[in-house]
Amino acid sequence: MNNLLHKRMKIAAVLELVLAVGMISFWIAFFTSDLVQIDDPKLREAYLAFESAFPVPDAYLAVVLIIGGIGLLRKKSYGRLFSLIGGASLVFLGLLDISFNTQHGIYSLGLDEAVMNLSINLLCLGTGVFLILTIWKSRV
Repeated sequence: MNNLLHKRMKIAAVLELVLAVGMISFWIAFFTSDLVQIDDPKLREAYLAFESAFPVPDAYLAVVLIIGGIGLLRKKSYGRLFSLIGGASLVFLGLLDISFNTQHGIYSLGLDEAVMNLSINLLCLGTGVFLILTIWKSRV
């Protein structure tokens, strides 16, 4: 494995671990404080219903990212497998969030809400694609 690819693998591992911690932290904050700043009662209800479907899948994804990240750092083959699964799951999650946010006008609730949601969505998509491409290039 060349030096650049080796560096990308380390970056991928760290990204996975940071995202997993971020996801876990988000859910702790979600359940312990009121993060939802939506005044429209119907939209707030729809948003909370949508979000309530995600704790279990996000917990699964956090575990996959942790296993993938640790595996990459330890240079184990399972790290690549779990990193690919995590990357694909992040792309799916990012697209699902963008679809919901677009259909329900979440991005137009205000600059703060738009920046926060779009940042999270692009982080999922970007990291997912980065993981997939990095692992694919390391397959030799």
